[in-house]
Amino acid sequence: MNVRPEGGEERAAVEREREARRAYRERNAERISAGKRVWRERNQEHIRAYRAAYNAEHREEVLAKKREYSARESARKAAERRRKQSKQASSKKYYEAHKAEHREYTRQWQARKRAEDPEAYRAIRAKAQRRWWEAHKDEYNAKLRAEHRENPAPKRAAARAYYAAHAEELKAKKRAYYAANREKVLAGNRAWKEREKRRLAAGLPPRRIRTTPAAERRTNTAAADAFFTRSRTPEEIAALRRNPQAGVELLEATPPELVAAFVRDSKRIRIEHALATDGSYASRQQLAETRRQRAAQQRAALREQRDAVENARLDAIGKQVNDRLRHRHAPRQRHHLGPDPAAPHPMLNPNTTMGMNR
Repeated sequence: MNVRPEGGEERAAVEREREARRAYRERNAERISAGKRVWRERNQEHIRAYRAAYNAEHREEVLAKKREYSARESARKAAERRRKQSKQASSKKYYEAHKAEHREYTRQWQARKRAEDPEAYRAIRAKAQRRWWEAHKDEYNAKLRAEHRENPAPKRAAARAYYAAHAEELKAKKRAYYAANREKVLAGNRAWKEREKRRLAAGLPPRRIRTTPAAERRTNTAAADAFFTRSRTPEEIAALRRNPQAGVELLEATPPELVAAFVRDSKRIRIEHALATDGSYASRQQLAETRRQRAAQQRAALREQRDAVENARLDAIGKQVNDRLRHRHAPRQRHHLGPDPAAPHPMLNPNTTMGMNR
């Protein structure tokens, strides 16, 4: 006869089983996680299909949960943003009220750290400055460029002073760079000359870039603001509506140099558009480039041929000069007896007509 346990014993058995499962999960947490990860990797298609089917079947429920989650996230982010703004405002207000105390505390802390370990303090400062520079270098460089545009005189004066103090050093660096990158510099010069030649051949002006001074920019800005923000009276507006050409006639004539620049830029734009859209112009340009390259090769070959002829002529002249000026003497005898060592000595000849025997 089976006797079922009482309600308390059954609940205790269930609790013991839950405790055993929990203890097993704690002891084998990594093993269980690894097994789940392997199962998900092996059944990605099954999981994807199951999720798609579930979302299709419970579409409204899923959308409602997503909307609820988005609302909670938006509320949380808004609260976090308000908390940060409030904290920043509070910190800024506190700093403004205790600025002198904060600066004095900072100076004391820096002095204490510098006295405790100067090397470590310098390393910390260098690291902080490097981190600040990496985060703000673009902003800082943009600020320097804007300041230079507004007032270039200090930087130019500093550059002139530095060049006057280090002229020889800068010249030596320039010569060293040219010696190390001679081909690169010459290639750049040739490319610039070829580009200028093409611009002149196309009827375009030389490329010149000029930075507008700060005073001129301010003047132009003020004139533009005055022109576009001026107010007209109702009588002027009515007169312009009756005769629109009157406003044009009242305008000052455009300076001739601006008109010439506009015409020149318009021609250049039309040429660029024609080269980009019409294939015949592109083929003509390519053919002209090929002709220029071929002419350059022919000129180089002709130059080499002329150099070879000139070198041969100079070699012939040098040979003639050498043949004319070089002295050729008979080889001297190595022995006083001549080629025959057994011949008698010339001083032993008794029939000489010179000296005492004459």
